[in-house]
Amino acid sequence: MEKKPPLLLLHGICNNSNLFSIPDGLGHHLSKYFNLFPFNYPITSHRNAPWDFDFHLHHDMPAIWQMACREAGHKPFVLGYSMGGMLSMAAQAAGIIDAPAVITAASPFKYGLIPLYPPLLRTWVRISALTGYRTVPIKVLGRVLCACLTTATPVTNRNRLADLNLFRYLIKTVAVNVPVETFLQTLTWLKKRKFTDRTGELDYLQTFHKITTPVCMIYGTHDLIAPKEAVQAGYDAVSSVKKLIISIADGTHLNMTAGHRARAIASIAETFLIKEEPDQMG
Repeated sequence: MEKKPPLLLLHGICNNSNLFSIPDGLGHHLSKYFNLFPFNYPITSHRNAPWDFDFHLHHDMPAIWQMACREAGHKPFVLGYSMGGMLSMAAQAAGIIDAPAVITAASPFKYGLIPLYPPLLRTWVRISALTGYRTVPIKVLGRVLCACLTTATPVTNRNRLADLNLFRYLIKTVAVNVPVETFLQTLTWLKKRKFTDRTGELDYLQTFHKITTPVCMIYGTHDLIAPKEAVQAGYDAVSSVKKLIISIADGTHLNMTAGHRARAIASIAETFLIKEEPDQMG
């Protein structure tokens, strides 16, 4: 039997690598084609640090890349979901990783107006400033957000209700508490409408021209966090000759992690990374 190629998996914000272990999820479908290497970040030795995106990029990703290459025996492909895709692209552009190809799913590379998120983030930042409590209880906030969304969601809207049920499940199984610094950097992105470092001065998107490796970017047609234009910005910025941008019909930021949409992403990954010859990809 031919050995499956290695695939490094990078999870999103406020969750961990258990995201790739959920039933009928991305990990399940990707494992049919790849030898998977899911990693948590921050890595164990960094758990007590005040981490944010920049910390993950400059401190976690070098260690994760070394471990993945060592365990795989050579450089793996990379697939990042949401912030994991943002990390993979920023790390590839900076030379922190040197993946033979990168796939992103539901990863925004610029920001529009996302209702509810900014006030929720600002509220907790204010609470942190007043109390000195620097850890954000994601599971508690997730339940509050679920309650708010349930109130605003018509019972007849099956797609929204399915997303809410999936959200509840993910909050219980893969959510992790994060330092307030993570929220602060996210607020910077939302305020500037750009994918920047924590100072707001370095726009990571402007470094993507350094990326020449094959890149495939996947977005959901109903994703409010990473809509087409937010993904298109990354696609347009890379210098890769071989690149694709692909939509998942009715895909939202959540429902692409499980079910038939996750299966579709796995099929795209197989085609892009294994089946297609380089001169067939555009």
